[in-house]
Amino acid sequence: MIILYLIGKIMAWPVQLIFFKKRIYYEDKKDTSRFIRGGALVVSNHRSLMDFMMAIFLFPFRKLYCLMSELIYSHGWIVSTLTTVMGGIKIDRRNYDFSFINKSVDMLNKNKLLAVYPEGKVNKNNGLLKFHPTYILIALKSGKPIIPIYTDGTYSIKKRTRVVIGKKIYLSDYCNSTNPTKEEIEYLNNIVKNKINELSKICKEEKNKDKYCQGLHFKYLFKDMGRCIAFIMNCWYRTKVYNKGKKKTNLKIKGGAVVFANHTSFADPLLCINAYWRRRIYIVAAEILFDNHPVRSKLLTSLGCVRVDRNINDIEAYQKILDLLKAGNIVVIYGPGHIDVGEKEEYKTGAALLAYKAGVPIYPIYINKRKKTSERFKLICGERYDINLNGKRPNEENLRIITNELKDKILKLRDDFLDGKF
Repeated sequence: MIILYLIGKIMAWPVQLIFFKKRIYYEDKKDTSRFIRGGALVVSNHRSLMDFMMAIFLFPFRKLYCLMSELIYSHGWIVSTLTTVMGGIKIDRRNYDFSFINKSVDMLNKNKLLAVYPEGKVNKNNGLLKFHPTYILIALKSGKPIIPIYTDGTYSIKKRTRVVIGKKIYLSDYCNSTNPTKEEIEYLNNIVKNKINELSKICKEEKNKDKYCQGLHFKYLFKDMGRCIAFIMNCWYRTKVYNKGKKKTNLKIKGGAVVFANHTSFADPLLCINAYWRRRIYIVAAEILFDNHPVRSKLLTSLGCVRVDRNINDIEAYQKILDLLKAGNIVVIYGPGHIDVGEKEEYKTGAALLAYKAGVPIYPIYINKRKKTSERFKLICGERYDINLNGKRPNEENLRIITNELKDKILKLRDDFLDGKF
């Protein structure tokens, strides 16, 4: 059996690299890795019939056994034999045969890896189905740890399979009995289910980070070309950046951030691109620049502009900006929402709300428009501003207070610049 298993795994290895293209994340790599020693119970959600095949290659140097329904064994002797060779352990749910529990415990005590899908069937919906708690008894009787896993169930040549491996769970930390009560079993079952639910959120966050990755990628070709064009056009604008932060940390921003600025002209986005040339930045732009201009709309989107419809409550744009910030990107938002006309212009509160929701800082900057073509555009960059609501929920009142503080900081940068303090 083991020889047939090894032959099958070796032959299928190149195929799974093309089909699964696994991207693996860890809740804590110091606690759990793919190179597991000793026995362990691998507990996972169930999104596809391919889940077990993917899990086989998740642990490259171990044979993974799996509890499988009697339905799989009812498809003829060929499927039944292949299932057994690949590590399947039959569960006869129709006849209420619980002999698999002792068999599973013996395997874990022999330091084997055993996979369990407690949902009991493929779940095509969002969220998790009810977990059948039999695996709790197996883990308690064997004393082996549970390794929670979440997979997004995406199996396609065009897409990646994403898997999150959680920290080991020792049920003995929560229950000392090998014969727990019904209430104790339900309590332990909820612990594992909640952990896998947490891993699903990690998977979603990591997927967003991959979607808006910072590294070299073909999909950023037009955006990077646009950055180069902006750099060339700077020969005309001759942007000069003044910095208030220590060691220019407000220019060398790491991670996600909102850059909050006044809006003096259509040249402002190009000035910001040159100021933050180290990063691919995204700029919030009004719908008027996109509507009825399909070519320009495509070009602006490729260059990193995010369309926001000012005439409606644009939830789609809000979510996209939030995803960009959570993925570690810089988003430039112009406070007035249009080219401002002076000090009395009221700034919008959206930037403060987005920064709070994403948990990122805000960097105020003041853009000084040149009066003559012989002059230079000037950007005065302020210091980092962190939103702290002291445990309060964001509402229109406290968001307005924060936005006014940011506006005052921008005006202070202007005054300091005009007074020659830079």
